[in-house]
Amino acid sequence: MISRGQQIRAADAPEATPAQRRAAARARSRMIKENLRLVVCLAKPYQARIQRSSSLEFADLLQAGTIGLIRAVEKFDPALGYSFSTYASWWIRQSIRREIEASSSCIRLSARQQQLQLKAHFAPPGLTQAELAVYLEVDPDQLRELQQAWRASQVDSLDRPLEMGHDQPLNLSDCLAAPQDGSLDQQDLHDAAARLRRKAPAELALLDRLVRGETQSDVARSMGITRQALNRRLERATKRLRLVDPGARELLAERA
Repeated sequence: MISRGQQIRAADAPEATPAQRRAAARARSRMIKENLRLVVCLAKPYQARIQRSSSLEFADLLQAGTIGLIRAVEKFDPALGYSFSTYASWWIRQSIRREIEASSSCIRLSARQQQLQLKAHFAPPGLTQAELAVYLEVDPDQLRELQQAWRASQVDSLDRPLEMGHDQPLNLSDCLAAPQDGSLDQQDLHDAAARLRRKAPAELALLDRLVRGETQSDVARSMGITRQALNRRLERATKRLRLVDPGARELLAERA
């Protein structure tokens, strides 16, 4: 997985060759396909919520999660030092939450608009407006209308509190993925990861094992401790990581 991440990052360089860009496209596609089960796993906890209070269906969450996964593949940098699943989990959850919040907005996208939005995320990077219109099989005027609809569907109060089952309250602004202009600076992620590796490597490794799919029973057994002892360590690890870098709470992914 790391080598694929490196292939994708290498294609971002101005001096990248056509062969490197083709290899990056193949690596990007494989990473997306191989992590679709992660989208399903992360979407399931939200299923009961949308059944109670939303017009969304589970398929809508999977679509939103897939968009988050695509974004994670585009942004992932192996040099940050943590696994792709940890990084992708953050983006997937953010995208799912955005979809849930958008469902309560006055402006709703049609199924066709949502399909085109997803297709646009698969578009090769660097396309002009005209090229993107051709890729989506729409005319330029329709593309402009689509983009306006996509933007309008995301308009909401950033200070509105959410009830997502967290110990600490979240605002919508806490749950929005970074915009396309790259406001989530890669240097910020580098700095956060460096602090975590330096000050809390054991805690990060412990949570990362759970994010990668190991059960608490398996982790406890491999460490030679009881489940109760592991739970205490997890509580301490979570608290310590929040102290080291509160902004990394979502980046590290929540324990399922």
